[in-house]
Amino acid sequence: MSQRPGEHREHPSAGTAKVSVVSSAAEIGSRVIPSEEVDRAYGMPPGKLRGRAGIETLAYVTEGENELTLAAAVAQEALRAASCGAQELDWIVATSETHHDYPSLSAKLHSRLLLRESCGALDTGGACLGLLNALVVARSLIGSGQAQTIAVVTADVHSRTLTPGRVPGEFGGLFGDGASAFLLCGAKAANSSEGYLLGEFIFGCAGQYATAIQVSGEKNGGLAVQFDGEALSRAAITRMEKVLTSVELRSGISRTSVGGFATHQPNPRLVTLLAKQCGVSPSTFPPVARTSGNLGSSTCGAALHETLRSALKQPRHDRRPIFLASLGPGLLFGGSWLTPHD
Repeated sequence: MSQRPGEHREHPSAGTAKVSVVSSAAEIGSRVIPSEEVDRAYGMPPGKLRGRAGIETLAYVTEGENELTLAAAVAQEALRAASCGAQELDWIVATSETHHDYPSLSAKLHSRLLLRESCGALDTGGACLGLLNALVVARSLIGSGQAQTIAVVTADVHSRTLTPGRVPGEFGGLFGDGASAFLLCGAKAANSSEGYLLGEFIFGCAGQYATAIQVSGEKNGGLAVQFDGEALSRAAITRMEKVLTSVELRSGISRTSVGGFATHQPNPRLVTLLAKQCGVSPSTFPPVARTSGNLGSSTCGAALHETLRSALKQPRHDRRPIFLASLGPGLLFGGSWLTPHD
C-alpha cells in the first residue's frame, strides 16, 4: 500500500507486539446544565447552542473538582474494572489541554494513586488529539518491551479557562469538562479472552488549516482567540473523513463493518455530517458532545469508553471493530483501530 502525503508510517517492527485495551472508564463534571443557561452566560440568544451546534447540555466541574480529581477517579475505575492493582503499573501516560500547572498531571496522578517509584510518568500534548498521542506512546513502550501494563488518562476542565468575558460564546460555549482512562497491557499481561487489540496509528498535519483556530495568552490574563468556525467545520469534516478512509485502507476493515466510531466531536451537528459523509449511521458515533459538550482530549476518550462498554456487553462473536480518529489545532490529525480478540 502506498503512503499518502502527510501520513506517518510506523516502522514495521512497531506493529509486531500485541497490545490490548483491557479496561476503560470515563467521567464528566458533575454539574450538568442546560445549554440555554450557557447561552445567557455568554450573552448569546437562548437556544443558539442547541439550534446551531446541537448541544443540549454541558458538563461543568463543581468547586471541589479539577483535572486531578477527575483523572484519579477514572484511573482508579479502570484499574478496578481490570482487577489490576496500582502497583502493577509500569507507566502512567496523561494528557490534558487545560492543566498547565507544575507538577504535571501525570506526576500528580502518580502521587495520588500511590504508584511505585519505578513506575514512569509522562505527559503528552496535542489538545483534542492528545488521547491518540498518549495511546501511541503507550503502545510503543509496550512494543519495545519496556512495559507490560500502562494507564493512559485524559482530563480536561474548560469551564475555568474558557469563561464568559474571556472568550466569545461561539467558541467557549462549546466546551465541557471530563476525563477518561484506559488500561493497556502486553500479551503476557492481558487476558486474551477480553478486551480489544490496539492497531497501528496514522498521524499527520494539514498545516493549510493552521489559522482556523488559534488561542494565545495575553499580558492582562485574557485569551486572544482566532476562531473561524465555518472554515474549521469544513476542514474538520473533510480531514476526519480522510483519516477514517486511511484507517479503513490500512486496517483492511470496511467502515460498514465497524461497531463504533470514537472520534473528535467539535459539536453534534458536525458528527451527523461526518456520518453522512462516511456513509454510516450516526448511531455508531456515541453522542458525547450532545450531552456534555466538546471535552477536548477527553471527547475521543469518552466516546471510546462508551463504544467499548457497549461492545463488551455483547457475546464475543458479535463484537465488531472500532475506529479512532481525532484532530488537534494545527491541523494535526490521527487515527487508529481496535479489533476484538479472536
